[in-house]
Amino acid sequence: MDACRVLTERCLIRLNPVGDDLGTVIETLTDAAVAGGLLPVAGRDEAIQAILRREKSGSTVVPGGIAFPHGRTGVTPLLIAVLGVFLNDCALFIPAGSPDGEGVWLVALLFVPLDAAGNGHIHFLARLSQRLMKPELVARLRAAGSEEDVRAALCT
Repeated sequence: MDACRVLTERCLIRLNPVGDDLGTVIETLTDAAVAGGLLPVAGRDEAIQAILRREKSGSTVVPGGIAFPHGRTGVTPLLIAVLGVFLNDCALFIPAGSPDGEGVWLVALLFVPLDAAGNGHIHFLARLSQRLMKPELVARLRAAGSEEDVRAALCT
């Protein structure tokens, strides 16, 4: 799965999303997906529950202040991504179960279709994770001036 294609065609990016815990940020980013037309209004709660169910089975927060909450849901036929980037000057939240005690600066929320064959979302997450291992990319993302700056940094 081409991560840049998903990031340009089926992804919203929000800078400094509202929330002081992962659950609230998930709700905020889901609302952005609904407002942006990526998810149906009627599917909002189902989508959130799918993400929270997956999160209960094991935290998706990884070292370095990144969270990858995701879940399978019947409300979308395509993989949908919503990225919440907390910029350098923004207060970060430290989720329960954080593997390194660092505050989360990036939430990469994925809605995966129920009938998606294979593990395409895992490949997307792996490619995104590889990019996020580069300190210069992290610095660019944390200092972004706009959502387009974030998208450009991730796709270069």
